[in-house]
Amino acid sequence: MAAQEFKHLFSPLTIRNVTVPNRIVFSAHVPVYWPIHQGPNERAMQYYLARVKGGAGLIVLPQNAVAPMSTAGGFVAMQNAGAMPAYEALATAVHDHGAKLFGQLLHAGPRIDGALTGGTGFAPSPIQFPGGLMASEYTTPYEMEIDDIKRVVAAYADAAKRLQDAGFDGVEVSSTVGAGMLLVSFLSPLSNRRMDEYGGSLENRMRIHQEILEAVRKAVGPDFVVGMRLVADELTNRGLTLDDARAVAPKLEETGHVDYLSVCAGLAGHVPPMYYPLGCFVHLAVGVKEVVNLPIVCHGRINDPMQAEQILENHQADFIGMARALICDPEWPKKAKEGRLDEIRKCIGCNQACIGYYQKNWPITCALNPEAGREKQLSIVPAEKKKKVMVIGGGGAGLEAARVAALRGHQVTLYDKGDTLGGQLNIASKIPGRIDFAEAVRYYAHQMKLLGVEVVLGTTVTPETVKEKNPDAVIVATGSVAVSPNIKTDQSANLVTVREVLQEKVDVGQNVVIIADEHHEQALGAADFLADKGKKVEVLIRTLYAGSELDATTLAIVYTRLARKGVVITPLTRVKEIAENTVITAHVLSGQERCIEGVDTVIYSHIGQSDNALYRALKGEIKEIYDIGHCHSPRKLQDSIWDAARAARRL
Repeated sequence: MAAQEFKHLFSPLTIRNVTVPNRIVFSAHVPVYWPIHQGPNERAMQYYLARVKGGAGLIVLPQNAVAPMSTAGGFVAMQNAGAMPAYEALATAVHDHGAKLFGQLLHAGPRIDGALTGGTGFAPSPIQFPGGLMASEYTTPYEMEIDDIKRVVAAYADAAKRLQDAGFDGVEVSSTVGAGMLLVSFLSPLSNRRMDEYGGSLENRMRIHQEILEAVRKAVGPDFVVGMRLVADELTNRGLTLDDARAVAPKLEETGHVDYLSVCAGLAGHVPPMYYPLGCFVHLAVGVKEVVNLPIVCHGRINDPMQAEQILENHQADFIGMARALICDPEWPKKAKEGRLDEIRKCIGCNQACIGYYQKNWPITCALNPEAGREKQLSIVPAEKKKKVMVIGGGGAGLEAARVAALRGHQVTLYDKGDTLGGQLNIASKIPGRIDFAEAVRYYAHQMKLLGVEVVLGTTVTPETVKEKNPDAVIVATGSVAVSPNIKTDQSANLVTVREVLQEKVDVGQNVVIIADEHHEQALGAADFLADKGKKVEVLIRTLYAGSELDATTLAIVYTRLARKGVVITPLTRVKEIAENTVITAHVLSGQERCIEGVDTVIYSHIGQSDNALYRALKGEIKEIYDIGHCHSPRKLQDSIWDAARAARRL
């Protein structure tokens, strides 16, 4: 699709008196780059400016807490006059590049972090937040009194005025599960059991929303944009539904104080992982748009420009909200506008280093784009001396190393012993619901062609090969090999590895036991894969639960899938012995033994062992050599890509 064909995506649209230059919104999310009591720092500045320079029309700065006692990872710096110059500097920088800046306002309510505030969570009713698998993180909140509600309303107005004075173009009042928990807890029948004017009927439950909008409008005047991010489906039994949102939205519009609605899903769908289809929650935006005349921002795995254009052309929404897509490729808008669609590095929804890192309170990045959050540190600088570089291994690490080295001007040749690029990305894509890993392979394969990297497949590189080619530098990315368990095993037992199963290199019987000696998704993915084939599967894990290294959003989906397919997951279990058709286990804590009989196939799941023989052989023989990815140490995808990013910049 040529650039001019994106006539909707790159057309301006005015909200109240603010004209956004295009329809692409870098939606609110917490990058964890600056302390909550300080304004945005240099790292944050570079992060947001990269997306503005890449063509995003609107930035929504996340989770500006409206009061010091309202944080759950949100930012309370607005309460500190000394921090406001940082907000002003960000607004100026965004405007200098032609984009607009809104600030999201929240009150965490029941999710208030007492460790940060010294206080306690409060909500319309003393009911624990229904957080699914994460519910244990939250305590029972204090039931708000009328005076508490009035103070909160006033705090929203004060916070909005502070951002207006800092040069922002608008504010977005958050009534979602992922942020702004207080407001959605009033709206949801799951958490609001009040019997006064703020509870009971939908009109009463949304009263605080109307009061906040009125107070904010009074504080900022008629020319400042005021929007609201609204949960249109909590995706849980007895929670808010699209019908509720369709009833709420017109009443919000009737106030005359709200200028747009940003429509999203809640709970498990707040940051939908790979298992969700592209555009999974656009229908929510459609449902709300049908009942109001306000501009609507849609969300939910929108990562392709043609997909975005179609949504706008079909009048399903007026703006495209995207966070992860622009984290993965900040130049997504620019590439789309210039017709360079194949060059876009599309978000695959793996959730490993974005929401996964956020849930650990780590600075976020992207599994496929280590430059995210490290824009200054990892800028691409042309090499002072152009070198002949040999990259050995065509998995994620090798491909990223080849890409960066070529961008820096080196002459790069990439070798792989297989007949296709991608390495373990290809294996991961075999797991049901994980086909998007293949998109990463597509992106890298195109980059190799675009950057003139010579790709040599079906070649096993030896030390002699390297000496013959005589490169200036060698990057070894030979990955890892599967290993066998250190368990007493009968030779007649049908013991295979997860990699063999997913590649369908072995026959698997009807009754299967999977030994999970890793904590990500290999074992769980193999269980899903086999359950779809009608196999009876039990997963054994030494720890409290399988998949502990997965982000909570993905883990919830995986467990749901496996439960529905009858997969049994047995925690706190170690395997003592594998016989022909029997697996003998022991409880990790009690030592109680169990004998699992009638087992046709035992599958061992392990992250693997470094395949570093070539690196070891070349070390000392080659002046400049690096080992990266699983060859260096078997870890997750983002770690391998990060290895490659650093090594290629050192050449």
